[in-house]
Amino acid sequence: MTKYENIRKEETLKAKIAADYFSNFDYEPNLNNIDFVICQKKKRSDLFIEEPQNQKYYFWAEAKKGKHDIFDMLTQLILTCEKAYRSNEYYAPPWIGCFDQNKITFAEFHEILSIFNEPDFNWNTVPSNYRSQEFQKACQNIKKLLGNKIITFTFGDEDKEIKEFIKNNFTNSPENHIKIPITKDNFIQIFNKWEKEVKPSIALSKDEWKDCEQDGILDCDFYCADIMSFGGNAIPMAKKLKIILENDQYVFKDKEKIRYGKFPTFNIDFCDNGEAYKRFWNKYKRPPIETYQHYIIDRRDLLVPENIRQSRGSFFTPPIWADKSKKYLKKAFGDNWEDEYYLWDCAAGTGNLLAGLTNKYNVWASDIEEGNVSRMKSFIDDKKLDLLSNHVFQFDFLNDDFDKLPLELKKIIDDPQKRKKLIIYINPPYAENGAGLAKGAGKSGVSMGSMVYNKYVRILGNASRELFAQFFTRICLEISNCKIASFGKLKYVNAPNFVRFRQIFRGLYMGGFICHSVTFENVKGKFPISFLIWDLENKKNIDKITCDVMNKKGEVEGQKEYYSYNKKYINDWIAHFKVNTDTIGTLFFNSNDFQHYNFTYLSLLKDAKSITAFSINGENLIEASMYFCVRLCIVPTWLNKSDQFSYPNNLWQQDEEFQNDCLTFTLFHNKNLVSCHDGINHWIPFSEKEVDAKEKFDSNFMSEFLGGGGGGGGCIFCLYEKSVF
Repeated sequence: MTKYENIRKEETLKAKIAADYFSNFDYEPNLNNIDFVICQKKKRSDLFIEEPQNQKYYFWAEAKKGKHDIFDMLTQLILTCEKAYRSNEYYAPPWIGCFDQNKITFAEFHEILSIFNEPDFNWNTVPSNYRSQEFQKACQNIKKLLGNKIITFTFGDEDKEIKEFIKNNFTNSPENHIKIPITKDNFIQIFNKWEKEVKPSIALSKDEWKDCEQDGILDCDFYCADIMSFGGNAIPMAKKLKIILENDQYVFKDKEKIRYGKFPTFNIDFCDNGEAYKRFWNKYKRPPIETYQHYIIDRRDLLVPENIRQSRGSFFTPPIWADKSKKYLKKAFGDNWEDEYYLWDCAAGTGNLLAGLTNKYNVWASDIEEGNVSRMKSFIDDKKLDLLSNHVFQFDFLNDDFDKLPLELKKIIDDPQKRKKLIIYINPPYAENGAGLAKGAGKSGVSMGSMVYNKYVRILGNASRELFAQFFTRICLEISNCKIASFGKLKYVNAPNFVRFRQIFRGLYMGGFICHSVTFENVKGKFPISFLIWDLENKKNIDKITCDVMNKKGEVEGQKEYYSYNKKYINDWIAHFKVNTDTIGTLFFNSNDFQHYNFTYLSLLKDAKSITAFSINGENLIEASMYFCVRLCIVPTWLNKSDQFSYPNNLWQQDEEFQNDCLTFTLFHNKNLVSCHDGINHWIPFSEKEVDAKEKFDSNFMSEFLGGGGGGGGCIFCLYEKSVF
């Protein structure tokens, strides 16, 4: 029998745990629906003062009577505390956890911060509904984040250890009563307050803030400059930052990287003489511990707004696919590929794609962000990344000259024979200029006005808007005959906008796989993400490629073929049948691929998402119905979303059964919306007598058309005779 097995009520268990182990602290049984909260003991004079934002919390926990799974309890806690955390009303504690009648578990709060940035997650899901899809998704993520990092004790047998742990980790230093310390647990919450209280006082106009953003300098860089300072000046740790503090002014550290003429000075002052700045830092204590300073700089990405992260197209490669890609490289280049080839990841981020490689002397990694470079080097120092520190460097691949490369890598690129042994191994940025992205958006400030864009826009056409296409173009034309092993979308293989690009990108396909986009963090939408290997020394046009299809566990479930079709598409075909006379409705549609399935419909009113309006009358009704049917009869999946509808042959002209089927499909499909709006409905396929109508129809066009009566169209066949209805 365990220590608390006779306790039948959850509230009783909570009170007993608080009394037995947390008597030196205040205990709150429920705080914003959080079951169990341990906080700093209040002085007698503070007992009647309600200031939760100034309260110091040590522990938030989920409590359960009986026996329960640790990760189920932790998941319920995190789903519950999300609102309290985001509200900024309660500062996050250093520890979270859970307990039931048998055991208590502790975990560091900062370890789960990234889950609050989880894309496409419904935080309104009921935290106690363990069976819901959202709960299970969150639980799996929490297991990955906390797996071997939780600390669990058994009540009774390990009471001494529990009390010792609390004594050592729930410290109550007197200095904390004066200022709120910034830690790795609360630095995001305090940044949100800094944005409201300090940022408006910084002497930059809206246009100047935009200019900063284009140069990769964001709000969070000013905040980090504040944190990494003492007495109004930068501390040594600030050498990693883009903005530093000097004499209580913000200063651009790398002045040569800022476009001259956009700012009157490189020193940025406050428009209120620093009053808001001083008031803010009277409340908060900068992190004195170097570990915290490292952590905050390294996790700058958590301070970047989601819309900016998306516009930069920077996506973390999940370890399962990074590991899988290396197996495909081994299959393509042989068992000794790491010794026989050189690798350069020129969009390395924090280097996770390179983890697990064994020959660090043949590997280089670069990124446009100095912060990412610093983080990779810190991983190298901590033995988490087996690379050479001098092989990791800052480099803007779309703008910088190759003369900036490390000497050994430059020699490889300059040597035609060694270049054939160079593999550009990348997960490039996916962002596109267009589709809602502002001009200038790009990974870490890389704009559509990059050197590569300006140099090759005329030969690339629309493909030049894609950042990954800019990467590929420079590789093909300036590092000729190398190999590419890259993650990315499949549009460069089969999309119409990439016809001109495929005239440049020519090489031998050496294998690859596709996986579901939902397995990548911060990627919205459901589509295939590919890992494809190309040998650019063998100049071959892309015709067809075959990819292994991976499930979410990394298992091959089959194969999928993708075709490079460089001629005309179905949208080119339907354009031949346009009319300018009176119409019976309008066919709306968008691009040629499956992912635009929902933008194909018949209506009298236009939806802004459908870019083409095609008028229909008796002259082109059959062709319009064929188009409508073909576009909608196969539902898109993540696997076929990038497949294209090509230009048909002429056999349809003699196939009356096919024409009948298409027209029938069109008449009764739920995306035929012509009857949903005010106006004359020309699409009723029956006469008044056939349906015993109470009033005469405004139009008998369709019934006359189907009966071969001409109806304005002169149909040469009769659906009734074929008993279609």
